[in-house]
Amino acid sequence: MREPICRATADGSWSFTGTLVNSSDKNKVFTVAIAVTAGPAVAGHTIITKTVAAGKSAEIAAPNFAKTKDSAGTCTPVVSVEDAP
Repeated sequence: MREPICRATADGSWSFTGTLVNSSDKNKVFTVAIAVTAGPAVAGHTIITKTVAAGKSAEIAAPNFAKTKDSAGTCTPVVSVEDAP
């Protein structure tokens, strides 16, 4: 994934954007799991699944998927990739 950005507004609303890049010669299915934690608690999470054609890229976004009391917290995206059926 290229240019993943996960940020919160001052009121604690979290959004994520990024670009999936398939540099292979086969179509790929990307699964992106994104979680926001505030201390030991999970404040919110989302999963994005997207098929990206061979040699192409795709923008992804998850607006307002988590909420914390302010902009404090940790956002962690995890990406998995497999061949498209």
